[in-house]
Amino acid sequence: MDRYLIGVDIGTTGAKSMLISESGRIIAHAYAGYEMRTPSNGRCEQDAEDWWRAVVKTVRAVASEPRFAKNVVALSLSLQGGTLVPVGVKGEPLQPAVVWSDKRCKTQRAAFAARFGEDYMYQRTGWRLSAGLNAMQIAWIRENRPDIFEKTAMFLSVPDYISLRMTGRAVVDISDVGINQLADIRRGAYDEGILDFCGINEHALAEIQPSATPIGKLLPLAAAELGLPRNTLLVTGAHDQYAALLGAGITQSGDVLIGTGTAWVVTALCDNPDFASGFSQSIPAAGNWGSMVSLSAGGVCLDWFRNNIASSEQEGGLPYSIINEMAAQRRIGASGLMFYPYFSGSSFPISMPEGKAVIVGLDFSHDRYDIARAIMEGIAMQTAWVLEYFREKYSIRKLKLSGGASKSALWTQMVADIAGCTVTTPNMSDLACVGAAVMAGVGSGVFPSCEEGIARIVVEENEYQPDPARVERYQEHFREYKRRAELLPQLYC
Repeated sequence: MDRYLIGVDIGTTGAKSMLISESGRIIAHAYAGYEMRTPSNGRCEQDAEDWWRAVVKTVRAVASEPRFAKNVVALSLSLQGGTLVPVGVKGEPLQPAVVWSDKRCKTQRAAFAARFGEDYMYQRTGWRLSAGLNAMQIAWIRENRPDIFEKTAMFLSVPDYISLRMTGRAVVDISDVGINQLADIRRGAYDEGILDFCGINEHALAEIQPSATPIGKLLPLAAAELGLPRNTLLVTGAHDQYAALLGAGITQSGDVLIGTGTAWVVTALCDNPDFASGFSQSIPAAGNWGSMVSLSAGGVCLDWFRNNIASSEQEGGLPYSIINEMAAQRRIGASGLMFYPYFSGSSFPISMPEGKAVIVGLDFSHDRYDIARAIMEGIAMQTAWVLEYFREKYSIRKLKLSGGASKSALWTQMVADIAGCTVTTPNMSDLACVGAAVMAGVGSGVFPSCEEGIARIVVEENEYQPDPARVERYQEHFREYKRRAELLPQLYC
């Protein structure tokens, strides 16, 4: 009888669970959503109990058959990072969780920068100083909710809250503690300067452990709620981008994953950290270091076009199938149009924090499908621009593209042609769940390593080869695209 593993992805909008056998078969998956509350401008909150209820619902769903449930040996987690929940002495949430995207902490961010400088946080945690994330959120609670601050036994993030709930032990993995902005990830220990600024000590925080490390067996109550055996082991997981990296089979330096969703995220495995790049740095479950950059306005640009430009009351948003079909009929370079997806400003490759999105070259000959193609090409060129930086450091061995854009052959081919390299797309969603399940297998001894664990899971892939003729045509267009981009900051100075 096969042993079984469960990978759980606790995201910003919902939780997913996946049941995988030790032989690599994907048995079942389930999803449960939860609410994001925005009580005022710039504030984003969630009920931590919603995370637990969604985990229980999805785990019970995938392990509903007794023949599977009784043979589950371990589970692990893929997590949203940088979300904070203060808890009391019994582990109970004392207020709604402050989500990573919350921006209430601008005063605290300014105070930290004045005391330590802009670069201190990045050099310690691998993530640039933010107006959100756990460190600034704790400082905000201390200054604005002293009643909550005094009652708090522990300041937890999603992995350690769920860990405490499942095992009675609060543990956070190294990749999540980085984005929480409380620890020096090169030392794997909490940073005294940051903790002093927050007004806490490390006893108020979770233990730090590497990914794929055993935490402990489920508490009797947790096991009963989840419908799993009491001897089921919880194993440390990883930040969702790094769980997805493992789920995509990326385990060696020089391999790159482009995750395409609302944002496009480029994550590369490397031998050493690269704090000179300005990209987020972290320690993955497989490989030595990971370097990540997010293009905050990626897929959302096409959503904006579909819902606000190419829509009507009669037809609603233009179907993506039609956008792909018609944009494919337009010429490379969209008849001279260039789109710069800076809806939320830009930090890389152009530093333009107050910038806005721009369409250049529009005239009466263009229609909405020319604009659609320009948007798709613009995002692909931004991505290829990031890849150029990585190529200065090392050759790219493998480039994979996952998420919404991977369903578009046109968009994926654009990335291959503009970047000039082969792109593969896994025929599987929920890669973060797959990565979490592999970590569960490693921590429980089912798999000898992450590399061998992910090798057991067979995922069919589509392959897109760069077309020499299109590559040549895009080269000049890309050069002009970058030249014009360099001029844009003058519009917003």
